[in-house]
Amino acid sequence: MEQREFFIPLPDDILLRVRYVKSRGRILRFVVQLETFEDGSWTPITRYDNAHQFVHRDDLRPDGSQIKSPPMAFATNEDAFTFALRDLRVNHNFYVERYRQWKRK
Repeated sequence: MEQREFFIPLPDDILLRVRYVKSRGRILRFVVQLETFEDGSWTPITRYDNAHQFVHRDDLRPDGSQIKSPPMAFATNEDAFTFALRDLRVNHNFYVERYRQWKRK
């Protein structure tokens, strides 16, 4: 099995933390997590993963609670992984700003 973790830097102290486990060229498990540098440390904002045998998104709130999306249907884990990367790259500003709004409340 192949395991990898890497980071994709985005503008304004934002990054994607990407982890996956592959076997025979197929993704078995993955996490794509959006993080921002807040108050001197990297803070997770939103993550996609396929823990619990289904793909879902967790939106992380400043108080430590999570908003869990319902399970998402994809033909393959590769499709889900690609969707997660694309969504967080394209919409990172939305997710980070929403987190900051929650923090101000």
